[in-house]
Amino acid sequence: MFKLKHVSSLVLVAVAAMALAQNKRTAVVGPWIFDQGTETSRQTAIDTVISIADKRGYAEVSKDQALKLYNQMQPPMAFSRGLPKHDDLRRYARAAGADVVLYGIVRWHTRSLWVGTGPKTVSTATADVYAYDARSNRVVYSRRGAKGRSDEKENGLKDIADLVLTPLVTVVSGGPATPREQRAVQIALGRAYRGWPNS
Repeated sequence: MFKLKHVSSLVLVAVAAMALAQNKRTAVVGPWIFDQGTETSRQTAIDTVISIADKRGYAEVSKDQALKLYNQMQPPMAFSRGLPKHDDLRRYARAAGADVVLYGIVRWHTRSLWVGTGPKTVSTATADVYAYDARSNRVVYSRRGAKGRSDEKENGLKDIADLVLTPLVTVVSGGPATPREQRAVQIALGRAYRGWPNS
């Protein structure tokens, strides 16, 4: 069961009540597994998923509250083949007062390429995303292998513009890896969630 000693039940009730008052389903973001990527890039990934859930009409449990609830799970969430088990996702959703858990894996590959007369930093993000529905105790949406490259041109990104509320991170030629990883993950997640919710 949950270790709820330190979590005010009023907080959980307030989260659920807020969603009901707004006639929205509630989504909680996490757990996310990251392979590579800077801390800032990882935060951008979480913020992008929250933005997408908001755009799709979901009320969200705050990042801080979601992390707190996840860290307090007793026993801790168990994983099988790199993904959380459904029973643990259900426990997590109930603790958060959420209808849906949005979780997944993001991998970054960032490298320097020699282009013309100098180096250019390029990052590719690959996202596997899942939406677990607590009521039916099953994954209702998944998409694996959605990719985004930091050097994609704006006019080629119309397919994700309606999903990502925040502007894409802009990058300049050369430059540090972090903004490139941020832009790449925004593009990858926008593509990954295009079909969600599919019902």
